[in-house]
Amino acid sequence: MSLKDLLPEGTFEEISAEAAAKAASLNKTDITKGDPEGTANPQSSVLWVRCPSCGRKTPYTKDNPFRPFCSERCRLLDLGSWASDERIIAGNPITADEDADLLNDPHLPRH
Repeated sequence: MSLKDLLPEGTFEEISAEAAAKAASLNKTDITKGDPEGTANPQSSVLWVRCPSCGRKTPYTKDNPFRPFCSERCRLLDLGSWASDERIIAGNPITADEDADLLNDPHLPRH
């Protein structure tokens, strides 16, 4: 038994249509008017984030193919920073292998 079976005839369709219309109007209002603060509709389902590269507010939705960045330019600049080692994750260098010196240990059994 589903929720549709429990509701009076036609109610499920009305609720579904109303919810879809409300969701569409919320997303359309916030994204098309560029409302990063959500002031046009306080119950907005759009999440606004700051671009990691330039700091500009941008919607974090499926409609933004560059999320969390605001544009392809910012995304590529960030990728370039990682590729040129301007940004790194702290830790041991990958050339430092702790087990490499054990390979030449004469006291270890050979398989």
